[in-house]
Amino acid sequence: MPIYSLTYFTNVLGFFKNEKFKKFINVIVIGLLIFMSGTRYYMGGSDVYVYESVYDSVPSVINVLKFIFTGVNNGVNDNYEHGFILICAIIKSLNFSFFGFTLIFAFLFYVLLYHGLKEFVVNWAPFWALFMYKLMFYNTFISIRQGFTIAIFCCSLKYIRDKKWIQYFILCFVAFYIHRGAIIMFLIYFVQFIPATKKTIGWISAIFLPTWFIRNQVNLGGLIEKIISIIGFENKSEGWAEATEPISIIHTLECYIFVVLIMIFYDKIVTCSKEKEAHLALQIFLVTIPIFTLLSNWIVMTREKDYFVLMYGVIFGYIIENGTTTPSYEIETIKRKWNISSENAGNINAKILSLVLIVACFIGMARYVSAFDGGALSDFESFVTKGVSIFN
Repeated sequence: MPIYSLTYFTNVLGFFKNEKFKKFINVIVIGLLIFMSGTRYYMGGSDVYVYESVYDSVPSVINVLKFIFTGVNNGVNDNYEHGFILICAIIKSLNFSFFGFTLIFAFLFYVLLYHGLKEFVVNWAPFWALFMYKLMFYNTFISIRQGFTIAIFCCSLKYIRDKKWIQYFILCFVAFYIHRGAIIMFLIYFVQFIPATKKTIGWISAIFLPTWFIRNQVNLGGLIEKIISIIGFENKSEGWAEATEPISIIHTLECYIFVVLIMIFYDKIVTCSKEKEAHLALQIFLVTIPIFTLLSNWIVMTREKDYFVLMYGVIFGYIIENGTTTPSYEIETIKRKWNISSENAGNINAKILSLVLIVACFIGMARYVSAFDGGALSDFESFVTKGVSIFN
């Protein structure tokens, strides 16, 4: 837990310092994140041993390419996506060990994520705080294939914004051949046609909230099985068509907390310095509402939700941009009661919201670490301290 806390509270400095210092803090935080995700030593449940077995048995790049283009299989593990196996083969051909592979994979993940989101994020501090709580452990310690496709998705966002559908769908196919769960990316392109007005957000959230109580009546099994049969990999999609691991109600409550924040600060969000990006972020966020209500019983949704949860940190950054958050009706009340300016009242709002987020995300992260695999993640171990090499 100490390395997680160090990284987390180093990032917290980015909430309150000047822009130059924030950039410096962001570089340090990204470096620490790469260190944790890339040098972890057999941390991430049973998946890490599966990934190691797949990596150690991967054949040469030539044999993988031959299998992809001709179907001739000379030792290729066809239980995994061809794109992922090819990446493994390329890294292994450079004489990297499995530990070198995890370090390279983590480095590429954070580089792609940062590159893709830098045009959308106005404040990295809340983004990383929410990332460490909601996404980091699952998508960089456990399901690294999905994590990698999420990073690719981040790079594709600008193509949705700019309506460059050819480039977007090319990246969809790349992600899909690394992890089949990226099939959701093909649908995300069309969220741009959802009107992300305050009224629409209010109606969608109100309509779906009571559906949480009837989620047991929703049967997606047939549809999911049909999709799995089309895309293949039935053996790697075991359980996806079952409603046996419902999403915790905590996720639903968090989603609706963000709905409330968006409704309160809607004008601030849509008039921020990144208006087009903010509009797309709201459109993508809207998809979390049915996922955490009507569809929250289905295992597959526990995976697909992370593509949309990314927007939590992005949107929160818009709310506290420049340290000011000033919904007009609230400001008038504050000004009358305390006789202070709108700007100062906005600063108070932003600081309070930031403090609440900092505390909530740290508690959430600590809870996840202590609960996963009976606390297996609590004591971080790096292969750096084990004296192992990143080369074979």
